[in-house]
Amino acid sequence: MPTEPNMQVFVTGANGFIGSNLCRRLLNAGHEVSALVRENSDRGFLAKMPDLRLVVGDITRAEDLARAMAGAEVVFHVAGLASDWGDWQHFVDVNVTGTDNVIRAARANACKRVVHVSSVSVYGFPGLIDVGEDFPFVERPDNAYITTKAAGERLALAANDPELEVVVIRPAGVYGPNDRTTTLQIVPAMLSGKFGYVDGGRHRMAPVYIDNLVDLMLLAAVHEKAPGEAFNAIDDGYTNWRQYCEMMCRELGCKPPFISLPHQLAWPAAVALEKTALLFKRRESPPINTYRIRAVMADSHYSMAKARRVLGYSARFSTQQGIQRTIAWYRRYEQEHRKAAA
Repeated sequence: MPTEPNMQVFVTGANGFIGSNLCRRLLNAGHEVSALVRENSDRGFLAKMPDLRLVVGDITRAEDLARAMAGAEVVFHVAGLASDWGDWQHFVDVNVTGTDNVIRAARANACKRVVHVSSVSVYGFPGLIDVGEDFPFVERPDNAYITTKAAGERLALAANDPELEVVVIRPAGVYGPNDRTTTLQIVPAMLSGKFGYVDGGRHRMAPVYIDNLVDLMLLAAVHEKAPGEAFNAIDDGYTNWRQYCEMMCRELGCKPPFISLPHQLAWPAAVALEKTALLFKRRESPPINTYRIRAVMADSHYSMAKARRVLGYSARFSTQQGIQRTIAWYRRYEQEHRKAAA
């Protein structure tokens, strides 16, 4: 991150997985950090950051941002609705309108740069290896998350100009400490023997350890060649789902998954379950849905060549090292929650 002391930084989505790790790194580097959090959000991950200035607000309310962003030089727009299920309008409000509000507030407050966190999902899971940033998006009009993340990213990049520099980061499957979205779902399923593969887990996937992602985000905030560009964020190397799960199971000391379905069965099952859930207006996702199966039924791997070439980026942690650190955090997390429940 920047070497200048006391840089004024503003972070949206600070209480979440990515945002909390980012805020800790920024504070440890000696920067002044303001963090936007919703009124009733869980702020547990921020509890041990006394120097963090919390501002209550919502990115869907432009007036909240105009007030909260005053004085910021760099804005990290991390907040977003990252889910494979939910009300379409809610996705639009957060991922599109919310992004527009952030960009407008940053410009009104004369901020220097915005680092916008997008997702590799914007590519639409084309089923390829080493997908680069210039690959055309595959439109998925039936999926609210993919559609609105792509729209929000386009809006952010279109705003880049000499007065407001904008950089986009496209993370793949983020994992690591504070990951309640995937780690706290996958690990218990593995421990109970209820996790399974599609096609035997042979398809390439794209994990990115949280510290690798934050490194790239901090670099994007200051590098002179970053503005106007988008950068993929994944761990170095090639890992498939079976290898990833086997690495996790070695750390957990459990047997790796043995259940597997061919994609020829998994896809129609996901379609049927999703249609049924939509018909009955279920608020919760069915056990499998088309987004989840689309992500694992073919190769989903992305190139880091551009970040290495343009920004001089290199990953500090391998996937194996990231998993080791993630499982160590998981054990501490579970132990703390057992004590709290006792």
